[in-house]
Amino acid sequence: MPVQDIPAAPGYEEVQPDVLDRARRYKLFTGAVVPRPIALVTSIGETGVVNAAPFSQFVIVAVDPGLLGFSIGPGPRGYKDTLRNVQREREFVINMVSWSLAAIVQRCGEDLPPEMSEIEENELELIRSERVKAPRVAASKVQFECVLERIVEAGDAPNHFVIGKVVLAHIEKGLLSDFKIDTRRYDPLARIGGRTFARLGEILSV
Repeated sequence: MPVQDIPAAPGYEEVQPDVLDRARRYKLFTGAVVPRPIALVTSIGETGVVNAAPFSQFVIVAVDPGLLGFSIGPGPRGYKDTLRNVQREREFVINMVSWSLAAIVQRCGEDLPPEMSEIEENELELIRSERVKAPRVAASKVQFECVLERIVEAGDAPNHFVIGKVVLAHIEKGLLSDFKIDTRRYDPLARIGGRTFARLGEILSV
């Protein structure tokens, strides 16, 4: 069928993003692109404080080599501590988040001054990494030690898309079989928007 012959469909509300303010665009996009996995990123601050911050604009960038990426938007104080830490140290850890960590992840998203640690505020246990200085979160079932590949600026704010090369992965014993992760035991937490999260329900194979 020629494109010009395709009929218009009723029942849709049209939204032009360019005429919305930032808050409304944020709600529109984060409410539509769901569910989103969460990267709880640990990094080391200038004074040695361990920072932990969640990012749900988070994706697999490539598998040859293994690259993971997450987007850091502007914070109330300008550039966020995670961005400054990654730019300076050029390394970080992505700690994947399971359902049981929902409340802690929400609290780690609060804006704290650089000299305060979300790890200490939430009494999270840390474990040593093997290839990078930033430690891992013990309660995380899957952790990726990363070195910085590149940072890409996008948008007017701007957002900073951080791409890390995975140099070592840690998977909780019992989760992995032939390099496949048992999704139900993993029980990953997903972000919807605001303070709203989700977990996996029915799993469909087609």
